[in-house]
Amino acid sequence: MNIRNFIFAGAVCAACSLTAFGQTVPKGDAPATPTKSEAKPTAIKTGSSSNLVIVIPLKGVVGPTLDGDEWFSATDFKKTLEKAEKQKPAAVILEINSPGGRVDVEEQIIQAILDSAGRGTRIVAWVTDAGSAAALITIACKEIFVKPSSRIGAAVTIVSGSKGTSSLKKLMQGDEELAAKYESFQSAIHKAAAEATGRSPAIAAAMRDMSKELWWSSEGGFSDQQRAPTDERIDGPKEVLTLTAGTMEKTGLAKQKNSLDEVIASLAVPSGGQTKRMDSDIQSSPKKLRAFIKRLEDREKDISRAQADSNPSRVASLRKEYEKTLLEARALCEKP
Repeated sequence: MNIRNFIFAGAVCAACSLTAFGQTVPKGDAPATPTKSEAKPTAIKTGSSSNLVIVIPLKGVVGPTLDGDEWFSATDFKKTLEKAEKQKPAAVILEINSPGGRVDVEEQIIQAILDSAGRGTRIVAWVTDAGSAAALITIACKEIFVKPSSRIGAAVTIVSGSKGTSSLKKLMQGDEELAAKYESFQSAIHKAAAEATGRSPAIAAAMRDMSKELWWSSEGGFSDQQRAPTDERIDGPKEVLTLTAGTMEKTGLAKQKNSLDEVIASLAVPSGGQTKRMDSDIQSSPKKLRAFIKRLEDREKDISRAQADSNPSRVASLRKEYEKTLLEARALCEKP
């Protein structure tokens, strides 16, 4: 069996089954309360005297993957954000380019963002593309900057299992209590993010559930229903919301910029500012997993040689090492 498939077969179980490129558990919400915050964004505190801007890249899949793609974990993100926070930066920029991924990873990252922002950290999203789980991470940030070609949205949960791939909502058809349970609990983190950023929860709801609508007006901001004849429908009842850069700028959800330098320049950081990237910190777990895979490949070769030399004690010893490394790799994949 391919090593990556072998690791995945043991680790995927509950941890990786609710994934989506990337979608998250159907998080319906109570009737969304219209807010005016999108039309008139809440002012951002810029009183920090620091001239340091820290950049944390969130590139690739949200959560472990064995397909050779880039990925990042909640565990690494929380450690990296805490390390950044201790340096008291003027701002932390999350450089996001992700198709989405695991539900549990997404939710823990959102919680870490909200906790850090609650302690006074200015967290900014700079987005190339943010699909599904990454879209929900993006809108948990108080300030959002996007490229002219950026897309954010499409967060319907996809479940992969022995019977194939399906949306979680379809999978739960006929069991209203189970659906309501997920809807109630899983929507809480996105409602908390909406409250913290001053945005309507209708935005996340329309990304997660194709039965939801999204309307907007310059006077009233976003809502899940039309309130006046002049309201503009952003997303219909049979569509999954994906926002373009133009729509995000028009509605006040984000500002368009062409480069990271432009984003930093717009943050009004005190003169003489410096930028620090934390690429290696956020890539700690992927680096470990690559090392585990390399070690497993080496042990397979060693076992083959020992078998060819008719050395059963050596084979037994190497197999123990192999099994230990395999368990470590699976444990890493199970962590959010």
